[in-house]
Amino acid sequence: MNMDDVIERPTLDVRHLPPIAFDAKSTLWWGNLLGLFIETAMFGILIAIYVTVAMNTDPFPPIRSDRLPVIRDSVPDMFLPTIGLIVLLVSLIPGIWLDISARKRDVGAIKIALPLTLAFNVAAFFIRYYEFDSLHFKWNDNAYGSITWMLLGMHMLHIIVLGIEDIYLIVWTFAKGIDDKHALDLTVTAVYWYWIVGMWLLLFPIIYLTPRLI
Repeated sequence: MNMDDVIERPTLDVRHLPPIAFDAKSTLWWGNLLGLFIETAMFGILIAIYVTVAMNTDPFPPIRSDRLPVIRDSVPDMFLPTIGLIVLLVSLIPGIWLDISARKRDVGAIKIALPLTLAFNVAAFFIRYYEFDSLHFKWNDNAYGSITWMLLGMHMLHIIVLGIEDIYLIVWTFAKGIDDKHALDLTVTAVYWYWIVGMWLLLFPIIYLTPRLI
């Protein structure tokens, strides 16, 4: 094969295609989706461990007797976790607005919705930080304490990661505006936030309602 053969070989003309595509037409979207599948599988393993601990602990949750006050009915408190759940659900409003605004390249709306999503993210982080006390156990007290702290902690880690990403996108948006690439980044970030909220809708009843039902 010589250079002339290479030059004369038919090629596919893609000049009419847009440089950036959203959702399933984007490789970034698929990469993010596959990553979320992996993270979902990880939470599935943690939930399986939680169920195993519940099946082998009597009573469940266990009595807290190693320090005062002794707690015989040690089901987790609901007040702060319920507030956290409400905050996450309400956060979907600016999250969806940000998603739609990014697709429209509405820079003005993005500059409002993006800081709002970060504000909800920060609120969710601080609520989660104090939420650990609702469990009545430390991570190293027993198997129940370890797995519940792990479930809360891993979900909190995703909140932190998305918060860092929000900060980066805010700095970029206010410094350089929004191009097609970063508009796509915003839509993918929104999908990540939808997943965080959806995963908490699964974890919340497992952690806080299951101990009251078994």
